[in-house]
Amino acid sequence: MMPVRFLGIDGGGSSTRAFILGPHGATLEERHGGPSNVIVVGEERADETVSSLLGIEEQFDAIVAGIAGADRPWVRDFWQTRLSRHAQTVWVTGDYRIAWAALTDGEPGLVAIFGTGSVFYAESPKHQIRLGGYGWKVGDVGSGIMLGQAAVNKVLGALEGWGAETALKDPVLAWADAHDKVTLLNHIYHPEVDWRSVSDLAAAVFRAADQGDSAAAEIIETQAALIERYFFALQQTADLPEGAPVGLAGGLAPFWLPHLEQRNMGSLCVVSREPGIGAARLAARYFYERQEGVSH
Repeated sequence: MMPVRFLGIDGGGSSTRAFILGPHGATLEERHGGPSNVIVVGEERADETVSSLLGIEEQFDAIVAGIAGADRPWVRDFWQTRLSRHAQTVWVTGDYRIAWAALTDGEPGLVAIFGTGSVFYAESPKHQIRLGGYGWKVGDVGSGIMLGQAAVNKVLGALEGWGAETALKDPVLAWADAHDKVTLLNHIYHPEVDWRSVSDLAAAVFRAADQGDSAAAEIIETQAALIERYFFALQQTADLPEGAPVGLAGGLAPFWLPHLEQRNMGSLCVVSREPGIGAARLAARYFYERQEGVSH
């Protein structure tokens, strides 16, 4: 009899990572592939990525795939069908949920993911609640886009004379390859400019705030207050038990941690475990619980 193997997949718009765990949670193998977000690259390209990661007849006892866009039924159905070739038991979920699993091992808890966008997720035995994740056109609390957009607004105010001078001026103008208000706005509204690139300014906002720049500090304070409200809402509506873990994930998590700790929001941590490992551990948990008659 072959030893049990569990597969966790972390699939996004730029890369895909797969982790294979053995029966006792040991990581047996890690694999890397190209993009798998079918919304961005299409079904054919996503299928090619999976084929590059998994052997044609490779089988697993259970698979959990955390996929960007999996809240859309057609995305979830595509992945459910594609991965069912490799396991009889497949769960497809949002990428935010495997970040939660990486923090909690499937127990009650809350995770906030900060990158270009942001999303907040909490789960308990009775509740699964997601906040945010609206996308770049709307903007997400504490996200790189929201921070970068606020930085641009502060710099425009400084350039027009109605706002305070700010250390953000140099990084914003450099981002746009501009030297004044007109060239800055020309860059922003150029048809070939991807507005999501404004998230590249997020680190500069944190640096300026830490160095005492009042405009940058105001941006961080405004966003931190909104993050706190999201956390409070999730903790209340998800009915999380006292002491449930609260973690930050994503590229901006280390930047946010000290600023949120100052707000007395309880014990926070940066999630160190890979989301794909969280997915694989969740696959193992669900597999054994199903054998005991617990459904998911």
